[in-house]
Amino acid sequence: MSPLDPLPPGIVTPLVTFITEGGEPDADAMTRHVNYQIESGIHGLLAVGSTGELGSFTADQRVRAIEIVVDAAAGRVPVWAGVAGLGTSETVEAARRAESAGADALLVLQPLFLAASDAELERHFTQVAAATSAPVIVYDVPARSPRKLPATVMASLGEQGVIRGFKDSSGDLTAGRLSAAATAHIDGFRSYIGSEITMDAAFVLGFQGIVPGFANVLPRHAVALFEAVQRGDRDAEAAAQQAFIDLFEMLSVPLPDAGGFTAAVNAIKVATAEVLGLPTPLIGEPLVQPTAQFSRAIADIVAPLHASTPGEE
Repeated sequence: MSPLDPLPPGIVTPLVTFITEGGEPDADAMTRHVNYQIESGIHGLLAVGSTGELGSFTADQRVRAIEIVVDAAAGRVPVWAGVAGLGTSETVEAARRAESAGADALLVLQPLFLAASDAELERHFTQVAAATSAPVIVYDVPARSPRKLPATVMASLGEQGVIRGFKDSSGDLTAGRLSAAATAHIDGFRSYIGSEITMDAAFVLGFQGIVPGFANVLPRHAVALFEAVQRGDRDAEAAAQQAFIDLFEMLSVPLPDAGGFTAAVNAIKVATAEVLGLPTPLIGEPLVQPTAQFSRAIADIVAPLHASTPGEE
């Protein structure tokens, strides 16, 4: 385990997972990406979250991806691992393996096949936390889960010391704010939001950190925004946020036959490869692969933003 704070305030990048032609995690490309992120000043990394295609890989491939990120980070920043299962037993096994792979904290989903009650959700997260020594962060992502996690459940689990924080990816700022408010009294508890074009609002709403997929592409701008918030520099904050608003255009680039999630992950992955100087990346099956036209359009959007200096947009 890293001696660093496993739940840092600031920016935690949910890494894309680069893969080889055989579909295995690509250690060389992922290591290059981790170094780029850390050199840009981010405060933490998330391996195999939603942006990292958690659902595209086998259990062994997820563990391998976590190991690569942990090895590349080398204790410089904390590493979180995405943890999921159809039920609690599978989630517990995934949590144990992620911790063994070196994860500093676990971002844990609710049971993915069960429409669990509030009491059952509490039992689920309690059993996962009891199975490991790594701190548990609840991952609230209704678009990928059976239900929205109630703020009351997260507050109860936090008060019991079962969980140490949550990440809100509901896209609902009202619900996110209520969850942050419901847990604000818990000593040492951290609330994070998966935010792109409302990053500057996160800290006003009571969050301590942001887990933005776009930080894969523009980590310096994400860090600049956080630092501007800390020193109260509204102009620098607005300039950094504008870069992410401009980058949001890449989510409108069409990719024939792809679903919305596929197009979004492809956009972030292609954009990340562009700034790293890597070839057009593959995405996990059965998702639609990026086309040459799609990749060119993404590159055209990313190039001027990546070349800019935070605070001088």
